[in-house]
Amino acid sequence: MKNTLLRTLFYVFAVAILFSCNSNKNSDILNYTTDATLGLSRVNLNTISDKIPVEKILKEKKDLKEEEKFFLQLVSKPKESGINIDKPLYFIVDQGKSTYDPDVKAFFWVDDKVKFQKSMSDLTKSKVTIDKKDYIYVDGKLSGSIKGDMTIVTTDKKYNPYAGYDYMNTPGLDTSSTLNEKYFTDFWSRKGTSNSAIKDQVDQSLVGDKDVSGWVNLAAVASYASKGYIETLAVNKLIKDSGIGFDFNFDKGKSEMDTKTFFNADMKKIVEKYYNKNEINYDLVKNVELDNAKSFSIGFFSLDFMKYLIKEAGFEATINHYLSSTDKTLEDITSTFTGDYAFVDFKSLPADSMDYYRTKNAVVLGFNPKKKADLTSLLAGPLGQSKKYMITDNQVIFSEDNNVIYQFQNKKAGKNAKLDKKSGVTAYSWSDGKEYNTNKEKPSVKIIDMVNETKEDGGNMVSKTVFTLDKKDENALYYLIMNG
Repeated sequence: MKNTLLRTLFYVFAVAILFSCNSNKNSDILNYTTDATLGLSRVNLNTISDKIPVEKILKEKKDLKEEEKFFLQLVSKPKESGINIDKPLYFIVDQGKSTYDPDVKAFFWVDDKVKFQKSMSDLTKSKVTIDKKDYIYVDGKLSGSIKGDMTIVTTDKKYNPYAGYDYMNTPGLDTSSTLNEKYFTDFWSRKGTSNSAIKDQVDQSLVGDKDVSGWVNLAAVASYASKGYIETLAVNKLIKDSGIGFDFNFDKGKSEMDTKTFFNADMKKIVEKYYNKNEINYDLVKNVELDNAKSFSIGFFSLDFMKYLIKEAGFEATINHYLSSTDKTLEDITSTFTGDYAFVDFKSLPADSMDYYRTKNAVVLGFNPKKKADLTSLLAGPLGQSKKYMITDNQVIFSEDNNVIYQFQNKKAGKNAKLDKKSGVTAYSWSDGKEYNTNKEKPSVKIIDMVNETKEDGGNMVSKTVFTLDKKDENALYYLIMNG
């Protein structure tokens, strides 16, 4: 069953943390954050609560699930629910039984239990109660616990990425509940991390001046996803004590997302070594028609950096064995290409065109002119098999569209008014949002522009993404929820 955007937002705020500095007062949540915690996110109730017209959404959106209504109340009407809005709402993501079943909990402060029970009961059309031991029940099912005024709420439903929460008839899926009093007492009694790197990353990521912010524990996620295998590889030292921070701000007509890596000292040195310039080769697309594109990306990816990681992971011999039939090695490939790239996805042709089903895209790669013979040899093998391409002095283009190939070959200037030649970045991308819009039935709003730029900064990678909508009457968050 198709998931709604509210459910997606919940997992953006919580699991999507599974791809500014100030005094942010995250000490309480850090007391329950361990070295194995996958990630945290923070919703600033005192800013976001005014941006979601909950009554309007409840009136206009008829397909809300009960857990989505509960979530709406938490983030948009906290005062009416007896929740302290001077403190944030957190989501904490711990390791679960499997990589598609993480353990997600909401963490917040309740300063009026009577209001909390009544408001949550009214909104979700269920009976929410708090017993004498401060356990929270929803229709008789244990769902949360309060310690002082600190509160955690979770669900015994398992989230399945293919079936959402509506999984009851999914064969082979374990639907047994893990919630009992011990689950909550174990949480309240656990010891927080003593790792100063994690504490610093959390405080730098979970910021007080953004609507939503989050932090990913890279080492824990990698270990969880690989079932511990990553820790047997030499490359593990490069992700130890590393993380990713992100934040969202929602305004009328647009939203912004910023991300930043927190690499350890070893990894920062490697990134600085191989990304020693924030520069894009815009000549890659001077003979490509970007104004006819629905999305494009142009930038630099260090192949020496990739080669280093492959060696550290112990995969070089395996790759060279695979390439042995082509009489090439990993070194041959990484020394042939420069790492400069451009990906272009063109607008679709009319439905009555004979070429309607033909792939409309192009890939442009930069290469070392001294290695032109090696490139020709590579393209004579699997890399170029069954592909249309054209080689110039120091670039090669792949495309199924003859017009694109011919324009590139004849060096005809492309119409590129959409290209904003940003300086000081390693990657720049633009999209008209069409893929997002066409995946929605009768969307209440459309994304008309998505721009991302990324750069290297002191051994870390930082990026900014701006989404622009075609309506500005309401906050972007309202439209995105209604589009779900």
